[in-house]
Amino acid sequence: MLQEKTEQLKQDVLTRMPKSIVETFHKDIAQLKTDRLKEKALQVGDQIPNSILLTNLGDKTDLKSYHTSDYLLLNFYRGGWCPYCNMELREYQNLQDQFKSVNTNIIAISAELPVLTTDTSKKNHISYPILTDLDAVFMQKIGIVFTLSKEAKKDFEGFGMDFKSIQGNDYYQLPVPAIYLIDRNFQIVYRHFEEDYMTRLEPSTLLSKIKNNNF
Repeated sequence: MLQEKTEQLKQDVLTRMPKSIVETFHKDIAQLKTDRLKEKALQVGDQIPNSILLTNLGDKTDLKSYHTSDYLLLNFYRGGWCPYCNMELREYQNLQDQFKSVNTNIIAISAELPVLTTDTSKKNHISYPILTDLDAVFMQKIGIVFTLSKEAKKDFEGFGMDFKSIQGNDYYQLPVPAIYLIDRNFQIVYRHFEEDYMTRLEPSTLLSKIKNNNF
């Protein structure tokens, strides 16, 4: 189960991570809640805008091209460098056929450059599309993007993270990991939004909701 795996990783990371970094982590989560990002982002009943994205080859495409069934599941992830995201991507891959059986297509979206989405796809053995939202333009429309704090920037730099080479800019912006499920009219029928990036929705829970039409 994804939640068991991410919880174990979370406990391991928090145990060995320097106290100052843990404090920054908790402070930044609290700030997201104070900023009410969850309330400001698009909600169930709102419509997702059709937007331009990039394939792993760098070609322009749009969201509509992938919405060929009753539902389209949008998995917004931080990047292939995030172990929690990789776990989540793999779990949706494991359940892809089951999602297809309930007329649901899956795509994953991040702001990492196309060449990196290729790496992310290969290392996780993903067969569904992994797309780039360059400069997080689409994610900003949805309202799930935030800018890293100065402390967090320093921590990432300490880990050797170069966001200019990862995202092609120095905006230091990341999405809150979020799941959006939209119907044929691009209307949001289900949303999972969690400020704590170490906590993820159990994909089988969403699968069950679709099967039972219980959103």
